[in-house]
Amino acid sequence: MGVPEADGVAATIASRLAGRRGTSLSVESARLLPAGASRATYAAALVEGSGPAEPIIIRAVPAATDDGGLRAEAQVLRAAADAGVPVPEMLDAGFDDEGNVLGFPYLAMTFIDGESIPRRILRNDVHAAARARFVAQCGEILARIHRIDVSQTPGLGELGDPIAGLRELFPREFDAMPAGLVLATRWLADNPPEPSPRQCLVHGDFRLGNLLVDAEGIVAVLDWELVHLGDPIEDLGWLCAKAWRFGGSTPVAGMGGRDELLDAYAREAGWRPTEQALRWWELYATVKWGLICAVQAARHLDGVERSVELAAIGRRSAEQEFDALLDLGLVTPAAVSDPLTEATGAGADANEDLYGSPSSVELLEALAEFLRSDAVQADLSPQVRFHTRVAGNVVDVVRRQILVGAAHAEASAQRLSALGIADHRALGEALRSGALDGTDEEVRDAVVADVRARLLVANPKYFAVPHP
Repeated sequence: MGVPEADGVAATIASRLAGRRGTSLSVESARLLPAGASRATYAAALVEGSGPAEPIIIRAVPAATDDGGLRAEAQVLRAAADAGVPVPEMLDAGFDDEGNVLGFPYLAMTFIDGESIPRRILRNDVHAAARARFVAQCGEILARIHRIDVSQTPGLGELGDPIAGLRELFPREFDAMPAGLVLATRWLADNPPEPSPRQCLVHGDFRLGNLLVDAEGIVAVLDWELVHLGDPIEDLGWLCAKAWRFGGSTPVAGMGGRDELLDAYAREAGWRPTEQALRWWELYATVKWGLICAVQAARHLDGVERSVELAAIGRRSAEQEFDALLDLGLVTPAAVSDPLTEATGAGADANEDLYGSPSSVELLEALAEFLRSDAVQADLSPQVRFHTRVAGNVVDVVRRQILVGAAHAEASAQRLSALGIADHRALGEALRSGALDGTDEEVRDAVVADVRARLLVANPKYFAVPHP
């Protein structure tokens, strides 16, 4: 089924809440928010008489054949509130067998005002005080999440062995994992951390982007879809992963250090995880996000959700490979020249003599300039404006690959041949099986060189991003 109209959904929920409260409610406004392909999120404002508007959020799964995962999410939200975790208040919920007035699973909850866009939180003056408190708040909130009474949330899945869990979650992507992530996965398997005192409820996606922040600090933890039972340090490691620092120069979401996070966690939890265990889970998070990048790209390639953004995310796995090599001590951050800023020279476009001027590189340059021009950007919605910027970045990736790809491919083929390897998939399989020794200097040099080549094309600015 399609996504139902916002006005109808809001009116139905208003009638439902009015009946429960013994009053009358009207809908002042309602709109569908941008969201994923399987879920719909609505923002509505309800009014009782001449009183002030009451903003609410409705999360729904119109195409679900079961509860769409919302039953577990509702249980977790209630349990989290009982544990002192800042979450929206549940107003109503409907599933197949209990009060489902929409005909499909939904949750209705209070709207909490705050900012979730990471770059605004990291840069805007209005959030200066929130940034100063952020790390300590995260430690405290995570400790509260991890002491949630799991008897209130029956049926949650359990991670079990983390590496086996990755293969189970992402079977196709795990088997096609690029070499840099394979090296990291082998290291994780060979160097497991000391287990935490107990398994507990884990949020699974606790990071900037899923936290609402106002001028004073964190006001709500959102997006509990990935909640499961597991090691509590998984959440701390995910928060510290470089992907969620958004260019910040410190480990905890770009706003503070590991010791501050662990100390805050210890004050609330009564025990302090080791930095060694935290760093293990950080590397695990890097590998996991690299696999998720491939999953996102597959949604586009398989035709599930055609999207330039999802296509672009596929090339971001090179960033995760580089981060993994940083954690393994095989590379260091250092600025490099972008091929786009250098003279193209002969051979940039092998067909230039046949097709004439402008070359393919020059045509793509013109396209990128157009996508970023004020003439295009001025009248677009924020969402379309964002996607045109992504499209411009994709064009730049293609330009770089035209400029340096042939030389990179030839050099890589020579390195693989010297190792007795046919192609990059075979390289990953040989590393995973142990047929190639991941600690051998020649093997590691080949992996590092290939990762550098992929990142130079995907995002050369990333080489210089700090990685404390």
